[in-house]
Amino acid sequence: MLRKIDRMLVRVPNLDAAVRYYRDTIGLSLLRHDARLANFKLADTDAELVLHSDPDLPDQAIYYLVDDVRDLYSRRADLRLTFINPPAQVSRGYSATVKDPFGNILMLLDRTGHPSSKTIEDAKPPGSTLFAGIEQRSPTNRDLLSKLYVKVARTADDLPYTPHFETLFTGYIKDLPDPKPTRAEVWRHLLNMRKAGKLPKLGEARSPAPEISPEHRQSLRDMLSTDIGRRDRLPYSPRFDQLVDQFNKTQPKPLSPHLVWRLVATLAK
Repeated sequence: MLRKIDRMLVRVPNLDAAVRYYRDTIGLSLLRHDARLANFKLADTDAELVLHSDPDLPDQAIYYLVDDVRDLYSRRADLRLTFINPPAQVSRGYSATVKDPFGNILMLLDRTGHPSSKTIEDAKPPGSTLFAGIEQRSPTNRDLLSKLYVKVARTADDLPYTPHFETLFTGYIKDLPDPKPTRAEVWRHLLNMRKAGKLPKLGEARSPAPEISPEHRQSLRDMLSTDIGRRDRLPYSPRFDQLVDQFNKTQPKPLSPHLVWRLVATLAK
């Protein structure tokens, strides 16, 4: 089923600087380069390294080439594969994200379309939105989510890691069919609604960010690195859990995830 590793995606903060480094210092052969992506050939394989600066692509990802993603989708029960999303058309074929029976994530890609030598394959479906390529197993019930959001009466920026979010989350998923959305998915549903102007405005956040020293504020900014511009992606992710642990090691008294999030929210503004 898995023919080979086709490409590895790596996000970089400055694409032009990264291209110069990997081409001139590391010595990789640059195949193609545009405003968002750069393809490099690895010396002893036809797998490619793709550097990118696209916020709608994963920080890091490995794509496996298969013969036909849609065929695997049709046989998913026999193969014991869980498709996180149905096959999506990309520039040269189809892609999909799947889980094996042990919970491992596999990014699949085929070449069943009409390849163009000038196209850099990023495996992103056309028209991708804020959280393209990230797991979303259920459609958004906007009416229900909007009602629950108004009921808990806490702004989106002030909501993560609070009892109010747990109330909203529990109320939202209780009558949905399996597989039910995760906390991360419900959070993304909220943000996509806000981006589309479908989330009611509730005013200012209730809880202020905690007071920390300028040195600790700069330390948190450094820990965030390029994620400072993608703060909305962080709540309920392994990256945010890592950030909380890392930051609390610098604090005399550990802060709750909610308070760390409030700091992150203010840093990003």
